[in-house]
Amino acid sequence: MDMWILLVFLGGGMAAGFFTADSSKLLKVSGYILHIGLLILIGIMGARIGADEEVISDIMRIGFQSFILALGGIIGSLIFLQLFSYYLRAAQTVRAEDESTHEDLVSQSSGSLLGLTAIILLTVVTGLVIGLVLPEGFLPWLENMTQYALAVLLLGVGIDLGSRHGVLAQLKTLGLRIVMIPLFVAVGSIIGTIITGNLLGFAAGEAGAVGAGFGWYSLSAVMLTEIYSVELGSLAFLTNIMREMMAIVSIPLIASALGPITAIAPCGATSMDVTLPLLKRSGGEAIVIPAFINGMILSALVPILVPFFISL
Repeated sequence: MDMWILLVFLGGGMAAGFFTADSSKLLKVSGYILHIGLLILIGIMGARIGADEEVISDIMRIGFQSFILALGGIIGSLIFLQLFSYYLRAAQTVRAEDESTHEDLVSQSSGSLLGLTAIILLTVVTGLVIGLVLPEGFLPWLENMTQYALAVLLLGVGIDLGSRHGVLAQLKTLGLRIVMIPLFVAVGSIIGTIITGNLLGFAAGEAGAVGAGFGWYSLSAVMLTEIYSVELGSLAFLTNIMREMMAIVSIPLIASALGPITAIAPCGATSMDVTLPLLKRSGGEAIVIPAFINGMILSALVPILVPFFISL
């Protein structure tokens, strides 16, 4: 499936979410789409990894490489965002009337953190086992399923992003400096992975594409598997999984040592959902809107930057 078609699904979802007067029902539908689409994609990804004998035989090497790439992406984003953070003091003031909205957002993501992680791990393992026993004739069918599931998932993502009218209004109020947070996280992540990827022997485009996943392991991994190779898709999947895990561990330390704004850096795209509760707990209410905007913008950049870097 052409990458432009996927972008059309993403843009169409954003338009539907933005122009729907009462988006509550639409958001509920998009939530189901996102959860089901995510599990389907992760399961298929696991099956395609399990069916690739070369990847399975070399899983330890890929695991080590993914750790180094994730570490490089985090360090790069930390350096860039810390250098820019003194310009972002205005972003740390959140209006009192918006706090109840932030509380709802945080409670939704914190309640399902451990359960979602367990389900994802179980789905990956199940997919791997299925892939190990599947005959070769099923692989083209899995590839087609990946394309259609990815398009549906991007439709759900677009609906979710477009429906956040309050966040878009806050983005306009807070100004350009808030928009610079995800841009510096993106630049730091990509440069960090390119540098560490070069040490591991990867081409700049390959490493940059992995880093451009920004922690969104399902989408970046599936895209790279589809347009490049199963091995690089597997590497992107593990790299972005590790980035999320490292972020969860390091957020409190970074917030204490470098400030709450800089604590957004390791989270990447997950700062709008999975890591948001920990960011709020470590950095206070003032960090919630900047963190959500960061995740929203980085999520929108993933389907654009991943194919861009892999084409270099």
